[in-house]
Amino acid sequence: MRTLLASGLGIFVMCGPALAQGQTMPWGQSSDMIAWEVFAQITSNSGHPVTRKVEFETWASDEDVYQKNPAQWPSIDAPKQLQASVLGRVNAPPALVPFAFTPGACIPPGGLGDAAKDSGFPADGCVGEEVRRNWASFQYIVSNGLDSKSGLVRAFARDFKVDLPSDAVEFKGDWAPVADVVRWLKPKDSSIDAARVRQSYYTSSVTTNGVATEVALLGFHFATKQIKNWVWSDFEGQLNPGRCDVIGCHDGFGAVISDVKPKDQSYQFYGECQKSDALTAMLQNAGTDPIWSNYCLKGSQVTFVQDGKPTLLGNSIIEPLAADVPIAKSSCITCHGYASFNSAGRANFQALGSNPVGDVDPANMQGFRGYDFLWAPAIRMKP
Repeated sequence: MRTLLASGLGIFVMCGPALAQGQTMPWGQSSDMIAWEVFAQITSNSGHPVTRKVEFETWASDEDVYQKNPAQWPSIDAPKQLQASVLGRVNAPPALVPFAFTPGACIPPGGLGDAAKDSGFPADGCVGEEVRRNWASFQYIVSNGLDSKSGLVRAFARDFKVDLPSDAVEFKGDWAPVADVVRWLKPKDSSIDAARVRQSYYTSSVTTNGVATEVALLGFHFATKQIKNWVWSDFEGQLNPGRCDVIGCHDGFGAVISDVKPKDQSYQFYGECQKSDALTAMLQNAGTDPIWSNYCLKGSQVTFVQDGKPTLLGNSIIEPLAADVPIAKSSCITCHGYASFNSAGRANFQALGSNPVGDVDPANMQGFRGYDFLWAPAIRMKP
C-alpha cells in the first residue's frame, strides 16, 4: 500500500482548548485534504474477487499481532473479530473474556457510564472494537520482537527506541449490532429501521459461538506516522446523534459547511455533512463505494497544545459510549502519548487515570519506555 497521508486539524472548544483547523502540513498540503486522501485509500475495495472487505479490514488485528504465537498476517477471508474497548478496559477493567454480542454480557456490563448517560443507546446494547495495523506497522512490531511481554522486557533492558516507519497506519473502529442501532435511533426518528441503518452505515458480520450478528460501523479514527507525533483523524457516521457535541465538527476541505457548532442539547441529529465538489470528485476518482459518503470528518489533531491551550479530539462512540470518557476530556494525541511499558513489559495505565489532555507530563513516564503512541501491549499480550 502507498505511503498514506493524514490531516492535522485541531479542535476548538468554548471553554478554552485551541482551534487549529486547516493546518498546513510541513510539506505544504492542506491537512483536511490529506485526511480524506487517507480515508479514500483505507476504505477502498481490497480487490478480492469474493469478499467485499475494504482495505483496512485486511490488515492485522490486535489478536493477529499480540495474541497469536507467532504473530501472523491474516488471510483475506479471515473472519472479523471484535474486542471490548481498550480504553474502556483501562477505566473499568473487566474480566478478559472473548467479546460476545450477547445482551447483558457486553463491556461494560450493566449499561453505559456517566459520559454517555444521555445518549439513549440501549442499556443492554453492545459496542465492539476493531483495531487494525497496516503491513508497515505489523512488520516493524514483529521484526523487532515488540509483540510479546518477553520482547518488551528485552527492549526495555537494551533501551530500544520504538520508532515506527513513516508509512505506518493504525485504525480503530467501533461497531454495534444493526438491531441495537435501530433501537438507539428509532425513538429519535420513527422512520428508522434496519434497511435505513444499512443505507447509512457500512455493515459487516461477526460470528460468535456459531451465531452471526450483522454489525454497523458507527465511528472510527486512524493515525498515520508522517510526523514524529503521528497525525490523528476522526470520522463518524452522519446519522450518529451527538456527533458534533461539545467540540463541534471541523472540515475545511471535504464539507460544504466547514464548521458545525455543537447544539445546546446533547445527542441530537446534526443532519447531512454535505460533501464539497473537491471531495466528491476525489471519492469518485478513487472508486469509493457510495456508502462511505455517509461518514463525516469530525476533526483531526497534530499537536498537544496550540497557542498555549490543549487541543481536543474525541469520537462520540469511541470515547463516551464505549469507554466512558467525556469528549471534553478527550485528546487522542495525549492519551496515546502516554503509551509505554516498564521493565516487566506492563503498560503505563496509571498515567490515564484522569483522562489527561495537553502536553505529556514527564513525571508520569518515569520508569517507562515509550511504545510510539501505541497502546496495543496493554491487552492480553502473549508471554
